[in-house]
Amino acid sequence: MPSSRRVIAVIDDDQGVRAALCNLLDSAGYRSCSFSAGEDFLASDCLPVSLCAIIDLRLARMSGFELAERLALARPDLPLLFISAQATPRQQQRASALGGVLLAKPVQADILLALLTACVLYGRP
Repeated sequence: MPSSRRVIAVIDDDQGVRAALCNLLDSAGYRSCSFSAGEDFLASDCLPVSLCAIIDLRLARMSGFELAERLALARPDLPLLFISAQATPRQQQRASALGGVLLAKPVQADILLALLTACVLYGRP
């Protein structure tokens, strides 16, 4: 099981995006765990210890929003940050309705880290 010290889950089917986000998180003092599919995160030891999940909207199998709906049952307390290369106003509204924030790719590091700080301190972005 991953250490519970500031664990952030990254779920994105693009290996390059996962690697970049994990490098950023690790350099900021977080411990990252990454997954290419939502199903893998749901079945992982990382799920119960994660402080926040960064979720791409377009995943290979279940979508990021479908994953969020499953997480609402499994971990209703888990803050969610959504990312998308093609964020639309409708997606922004849905992300907000699910209690999350939608960021456009490429994600700006300072904004992401500020939102993660809010998640750690207040339990929501």
